[in-house]
Amino acid sequence: MEKEEKQNKQNDEASEIGELKQKLAEAEKLKDEYLAGWQRQKADFLNYQKDIAKRTDEIVKFANEDLIGDLLIVLDSFDISVNSLRIEGLTETEKRIVQGLELIRGQLEDVLRKRGLEPIEALHQQFDPAWHEVIGEIETEGEEGGVAEELTRGYKLNGKLIRPSKVKIIKHK
Repeated sequence: MEKEEKQNKQNDEASEIGELKQKLAEAEKLKDEYLAGWQRQKADFLNYQKDIAKRTDEIVKFANEDLIGDLLIVLDSFDISVNSLRIEGLTETEKRIVQGLELIRGQLEDVLRKRGLEPIEALHQQFDPAWHEVIGEIETEGEEGGVAEELTRGYKLNGKLIRPSKVKIIKHK
């Protein structure tokens, strides 16, 4: 009987060990699933954070676009004023006024440049519909389709067009 009890006890222990091994295997499988899920969620969250940071940078870059667009009108007014005063026979006072206007215009342009504003080169360039808007044509010598005259300067803000250059292009006679 003792042998039988010992045998039964060993069988029970073996059965219990088998059950425990099975539970351990199930627990490890569950742990691996949870770990993989957590790692995926962590990666998704890190990607989300990067996307948000990128979007925030874009918003900050272009947040002042409307204000800068409005200030371009002021810059144009300075150009018109200075160009209209560039005539011969100015008095010393008038020359100082022109110099003052040029200085203020330059300061305004520097402030805008620090905010990402770049002028678009148009004069003597080949017409590019991505950056230029044709207002008219001029019959003159030169490469047809080239920009002969810039009426209004165009600008980019951090590489994005905010105002095209208004130009007249060369047309052959």
